[in-house]
Amino acid sequence: MKRIVLFAIGISLLTVGCGTPLSTIRKVKFSQKNDEITTTPSLKQYLSNNPNPKIVLRTNARLNSDNITEKEQNNYLYNVIESELLKSGFTVRDRQLFEKIVTNADNNNNYENLKEKSDTDLIIELTNLDRSIVYQTNKYYDDKGEEKTSSILANKNFYGATIEFKVVMINTNEFAGIYKFNYVPCVNGCEYKPTSRPTKRELETAKPYEAVEENTLIEFVRSATKQLITEMIN
Repeated sequence: MKRIVLFAIGISLLTVGCGTPLSTIRKVKFSQKNDEITTTPSLKQYLSNNPNPKIVLRTNARLNSDNITEKEQNNYLYNVIESELLKSGFTVRDRQLFEKIVTNADNNNNYENLKEKSDTDLIIELTNLDRSIVYQTNKYYDDKGEEKTSSILANKNFYGATIEFKVVMINTNEFAGIYKFNYVPCVNGCEYKPTSRPTKRELETAKPYEAVEENTLIEFVRSATKQLITEMIN
């Protein structure tokens, strides 16, 4: 019996000493995507002459989901955007009140009426917010920094996000800026400890919807708004 126990311990130590693929921590990295930024000279000139414009954040109807939880989360993100605009000296108009004014046909077709009745200079429209962009790779870096590949890692999803804005100058009805900002996961590297290959049952019962973790998403939206303001002004 003692020989059997000693043999088992020896095999265990040998396995630990050599290291097993399942206990190895691997570092995954993705390359940062370039943001897409377009600001017209007229917008820069306008903000140079009017550093404290009156603006309204308008949201795409597609983003206003019927799902209560998602709608609440979106509203919180809208508040984050408006808060950053306020900090930068912009006068922020009420979104819901603005939409009521826009629904009037006379205002919708006449931008002079819209500007006068809403007392607003710029519309910053949030045209897209996607928090579940999938990133995948079969490449990783080991403890020595050497690049290797793994078929198991290829089944792992990492989630990024993107946010897009459009700026309209009400007095001229001009598209004055288009902005797209990206959040890419693991740009500086994420440690990933692989598990065994998922079974068919595990794949079939996987969660139907996954996305960027909420706190990370909030910080991304905050950072993107700050960058939006910088690009508009400078």
